[in-house]
Order: sequence, then structure tokens, then C-alpha cells
Amino acid sequence: MKKLVATILALSMALSLAACGGNSPASTASTAGSGSTTATEAGETTYGLTPFAERQTLRVGYFAGSAHAIPFYIAEQKGIFDELNIDIEYEPYTNGPAMMEASSSWDVATAGAAGDLVGMLGYDLICIGSTDYETNMGLFVRADSPLADKKAEDWKGTTWLYPSGTNAQMVLGGELDKMGLTFDDIESVNMDIASALTAFKGGQGDGIAVWNAIATSAEDAGFVRVDDAGSLGITVFNGFMATPEALAERRDLVKTAWEVYYLTWQWCNESDENMAEAVAYYLESCENEGIACDEHIAEVVMSYCAIPTLSEAVSIMTETSPDDQGLYTSRDLLQAEKDLLVTMDFLISIGKYTSDDRNTILDNQMVDNSIATECLADLDALGVQYN
Repeated sequence: MKKLVATILALSMALSLAACGGNSPASTASTAGSGSTTATEAGETTYGLTPFAERQTLRVGYFAGSAHAIPFYIAEQKGIFDELNIDIEYEPYTNGPAMMEASSSWDVATAGAAGDLVGMLGYDLICIGSTDYETNMGLFVRADSPLADKKAEDWKGTTWLYPSGTNAQMVLGGELDKMGLTFDDIESVNMDIASALTAFKGGQGDGIAVWNAIATSAEDAGFVRVDDAGSLGITVFNGFMATPEALAERRDLVKTAWEVYYLTWQWCNESDENMAEAVAYYLESCENEGIACDEHIAEVVMSYCAIPTLSEAVSIMTETSPDDQGLYTSRDLLQAEKDLLVTMDFLISIGKYTSDDRNTILDNQMVDNSIATECLADLDALGVQYN
């Protein structure tokens, strides 16, 4: 029933807004919020992009339950990809490393930095953009737990449930560091975030480190948020990834996916009505993928979502400055590389990677800004409005 209500809400919004008037050739992306999902009478597409002459299939590695994946789903549901002559095939995952290990099944995907690193070092995958900078990656304890007071003596010997080798572990590491502790001072149990919350509800462990819908569900269940990436000031980078094969053989398709992703996020933020529709789509996508969610959780997750605007995404992929750690001196680094290295340097500190792995990513320029710069040039040539 929730799914039906959300779908009806989304469709009714789209129809009522569309009744106010269709897109005009001069307005292109700036009027995407009209709800139009078909070409205008003048033959222009919603965002002003050029459709493919022949039908294309884009395979999307879809991170179920994560806000950074939702622009793909919204664009597909609103018919944006269809009007560009593109069919979407989803390959859903709830774990970044698992997504990367199955990269032969998709062309583009979004995932957290820990997953991105697995893809780069294990499968030669390329990061072509930045997506959500997750602040809703939190640490939770029970309401009656002394751990909420964040005293080192209380935390020693406690058991924490979280997926190891991920940004969740990095956030937990940041909290431990604040108290002068290390992972040697606690017990860690490796499990995915949904299982961690279920086990925690059942009495296992003293704390959990989880993200997105699961983090909000933990709060709704009465657990106390001790800290999160936002309050700790930890950069949690999520990358827009592409396979080498897609970049070599279907580059125009990858570029169109990149453009649609950021233009759809722009549409989401153009009005309260658009964001309400986006929230409904997020809820629907969670229900489709079996992610525990309700209207409140969907609203909270989307309120935390910090996908860059298109202009910001380009800046992150083009602006350069010296390595913050002073370890890499061959050239200045892209801001996206520096954001990715926050997770990389943490994982090096716990022995998962080495400095040689760090240099491999930088030497081989596995964060590639060519798609971003080409897309910007294409959008400017088409006269597409963006921010």
C-alpha cells in the first residue's frame, strides 16, 4: 500500500505540474521541475540533451538504500532515460566491495570510497565523479548505555558491529581516536549494516556503525546517536564509477548517464514539490529492493543527501592542490583524489592497504576528470542550464 500511495503521489504531482505548461526550447533544464517526461512539441528533451539515434542499454550498479543512487532511479521513473532512447538495467547491491567484484555486470555505479578502492585496485575501475558526501554515517548505542558519555574507560573492551573495511569503520576509528583509543581496545564483529541493526536489536554487541536508511532506522528504534561523520568532521567520499570497457566502448552513453545524474539531482532541488516527489521515489526504490524504510526515514535520508551540484561536481573533478599529507609530490591532486584519500589513508593506517597502493591510484590517474570536462563542454554547447 505504501508503494501504491507513493506512486500515486508522484504521478499526481507530475500531472498537476505538467498541466501548468510544458518545457520550452529556451528553458531546457531550468524547467525540469514541470514534471514533463516526454519531448516537447518542438522536439526538445526535458533536459535539452540529444537522444541516441539507436536504442541503448545502460547497466547501472545500484546501491540499494543509498541516497547517492537515487538520481538514476528518479530519471528512469520519470522517463528521462526513455526519451533519450536509453533502457536501464539495474544490478542492485547493498555492499560497495561486492558491487565492485561484480563490475562485469554493470557500466556505471555509485559507491562509497572503500568500495571504490576495491574497484580501482582489484578491477581497474575508474572514478569519473563525486556523489554524496555522507554525513549520516553514525555510531549508535543503547539508550541506557554509559557509552553515550564517550569516556575511554567505558569504551574499552566493548563490542561493535559494522562492515569492516568501509567508511563506517573509518567513522568509528575517528571516534576512538578522539578518546585516545584504537581498534585494539575494542572487539569488532564484521557484518553488513542491516544485519548489524537486527543483531543489535536482539541484544548483540554494545554499539553499531551504520549509514543512510539503517542509521535513521536505528534512531527511530530508540538507539542513541553517539556521533556521525558530520559531527566528527570526517569526509566520507562516494564516487561515480565506470568500467574501462564502458569508457572505451560506450563513452557517449557514460557521458549521458553522468549528465542525467547531476541534472536530475538539480531538478530534485528546484522546489519543495520536486523534493517531495524525490522522497516518494526513494521510498519506492527501498521497497523494491527490500530495504526497511517508511515515509519518515525516506525524508530524513534525503534531507542528509549531499550530492554536489553539477558545477560543484566539475570543480571537485578539476580543481587541484598539493597532497594534504605531503606524500605525493609528482603533481598536485584533484579535490576528488584528496577526498578519496581520506578513506585510503585510514585504511592504510589499519593495514588494509599500503603506500604503494596509494601511489598506484595516483600514478595511474584512476580518478579521471575527462568525462566531467567533456560533459561540461557538451552541456555548454547545447545551451543546457545548470548550477
